[in-house]
Amino acid sequence: MRSANSYQPAHKLPALLIVLWAAAWAQAAEVGEAPVANGVPIIDTHAHLYQGRGNPNLAASQALRAMEDQNVEMTILLPPPIPASSRGHYGARELASIARSNPGRLAFDAGGESLNPMIQAEDAKDVSRAGIERFEREAAGIVEEGAVGFGEFAAEHFSSGRGKHPYESAAPDHPYLLALADVAARTGMPIDLHMEAVPRDMPMPERMRRGPNPSQLRENIAALERLLEHNAKANIVWAHAGWDLTGERTTELMRSLLQRHPNLYMSIKLDARGPQRTSPLARDGSLRPEWVALLRAFPDRFVIGSDQFYDEGADRLQRVRQFVNALPPDIAPLVANANARRIYHLGERTR
Repeated sequence: MRSANSYQPAHKLPALLIVLWAAAWAQAAEVGEAPVANGVPIIDTHAHLYQGRGNPNLAASQALRAMEDQNVEMTILLPPPIPASSRGHYGARELASIARSNPGRLAFDAGGESLNPMIQAEDAKDVSRAGIERFEREAAGIVEEGAVGFGEFAAEHFSSGRGKHPYESAAPDHPYLLALADVAARTGMPIDLHMEAVPRDMPMPERMRRGPNPSQLRENIAALERLLEHNAKANIVWAHAGWDLTGERTTELMRSLLQRHPNLYMSIKLDARGPQRTSPLARDGSLRPEWVALLRAFPDRFVIGSDQFYDEGADRLQRVRQFVNALPPDIAPLVANANARRIYHLGERTR
């Protein structure tokens, strides 16, 4: 299978698309009209059918209707990161069936329902060779089912404090994640990682001190860098840029990591609820200048990842549409769809 790093730079691939899209904006401006509201198509790389139990086919139908409304070309569905105490209610098998029934519209990642519980259950110091082999066999099964990536994995996942929503924590350089990086490098399938940014040991933010969340947090950026350095051919997509719960995932932190690690990518999430300090959108809906500068510096490293749960509506999907419509016309096609198509090899794996 082709290496994930055997591509031309993203800013060269969709040049014609960028020119055409920019021309459309310019023409609209000349006649005093706004561009089509849902103009540039989106590929959403991170969405969920539902949080707990539900009907996968019904949720998929809800997803397809919402995608039509927001001009979402394709969605990559993935299981939430299931904790060690339970197994996922849907995973590779169910998602493979849904993707096969909706070719070109729905694809899937897997491992949140099977590999993530293994990571959460076993302390790094206790991992054995037999355990790694068992983990690799499980990962191989995901590849065979036709997934386009691995995920969602929890390195630092806060509980909302509602219901059974879990707190989960595992070092980003856990031996199982390092083993998965080698599988990802061989297959060209990226790893979707959920990790609240903790650049230093710090107290849990006051607003998150509820439920099972701990009072103190351990620094995790150094371990993330060790994961990235372990195998430079393994692409890591760090989820939820623009909506972090520590307030520490700043454009400065992301810029420094992107500069050092060519195999690091980020998916962008927007949600009207919760903290907005690091959101790319200001309150008036405009793009914040620091985000424009970051996207211009790394136009081929960002994708859309709405984190929409389709049993809850489509509010997050509407927010990423707002974000895409606010992007400069030279960046919009890259972030909205071209980068995802390249990183996940969608033309190759979803035909």
